[in-house]
Parts: sequence; C-alpha cells; structure tokens
Amino acid sequence: MKFTTFAALCLGAAQAQAAQYTDYFFRYAGGNDIINGQRLRSNNSIDFFSPGVTQPPYNPEDHFMRLTTNATSCTPQAILTVVPTKPHPPPVPGYYGLSDLEGIADAYRLVYTYRLDDAGAGFQYTEWRLQRTGEAGRVLLRYAGKGPEWKWIAVREASAPGGVEKWVPWYVKRSDANAATLGEWDIEEVDLELVQAKGPVNSQAPGGVEE
Repeated sequence: MKFTTFAALCLGAAQAQAAQYTDYFFRYAGGNDIINGQRLRSNNSIDFFSPGVTQPPYNPEDHFMRLTTNATSCTPQAILTVVPTKPHPPPVPGYYGLSDLEGIADAYRLVYTYRLDDAGAGFQYTEWRLQRTGEAGRVLLRYAGKGPEWKWIAVREASAPGGVEKWVPWYVKRSDANAATLGEWDIEEVDLELVQAKGPVNSQAPGGVEE
C-alpha cells in the first residue's frame, strides 16, 4: 500500500512537471566581465560545436543555445535535448553532453551533437543532475558520479590567431594528469546554470528568441 501511494505521488509530480514544460538556456555565473551572467550561444566560427560566450557584435546566426530536459522530481538523472532555433531542424534529436575526444585526463568539453555514433564511446549525456537553488527558475548543472571536486571552467578559444574569441565550458577535476594542460589555457572559474527561457523560438529575432 505504501509503495502504491508513493508511486501515485511520484507519477502525479511527473505529470505536473510535464504540464509546466519549459525550455532553458545555459548561463555563466562568475568569471570575468565578458562572460559573467551571459547566456551561451552557438558560434559557427569555432570547431567542436561547443556553446560559448563571445563579445559583440554578434553574428545573427549565432543563437542562444536552447534546451529542454526530461527531468522531474522523480527522476534524478536528466537528458538535455537541443531545441532547434532555426528553420528546418535536423530530423533526429540533438543532445548536450560531455566529450572526451580531446584526450585530456579528468576534463570534458561541453558539446552538442546530432550524431551519437560520432561522439565517441566516452560521450556522457544521459545522467545530468539539475541542482535546484533558492532562486526561482534557476538550477545549477552537474553530472552523476562526479563529486564536488569537479568544477566548471570557461576556456578562451579563438578561431584563428587574431580571430573570433569564444569562452567555452569544460567540466574538470584538477589533477597532476591535467595540470600542465590547464596551466597553458586562459581559464575563468565559473558555474554553469540553466535559466528558464522567457519567450518562444523566433529564428529572426536576436539570439533566436522572442523576448
């Protein structure tokens, strides 16, 4: 009887969550004046399909990276699914996940992909954790099995020497194995949060959202 009651409550919570379906954007918390409080965009000038933050002026094609999630109060693990913001979205779903393709110990790049087979065996995307905060509509992004020693950092990259600069998110655990590599990067300590979208998709609007 207790199990049945709990199951019913859990199902009800899940249904309520589905009824309040909402999309999210990624946003940096902390870091320098360029990135703090800024939502992450796509950028066609940079490889690896990482969302990130660039300085204005913005390419009209570089929309805020929008996502939805299957998370409910009864499912601790979550999948982050790409919400297309341009006409003719791909016929297959896209996912945000942690990529280890660059082979750096204890370090994963946040990427999105529509081709799971190409993402590699080490691509992690099915067990995101959404850590609620006291602020309505705001959650922090974590991943299952990775303890408090794992942190988000923003890494400055450029499309070419003197080219477009972009601050992209990595999830890292500092260790002797990656100290030399991280020491060569331009890094800002940040947190990565999800904030609710406040308007519908509009591919012609700035950032791809009607606000």
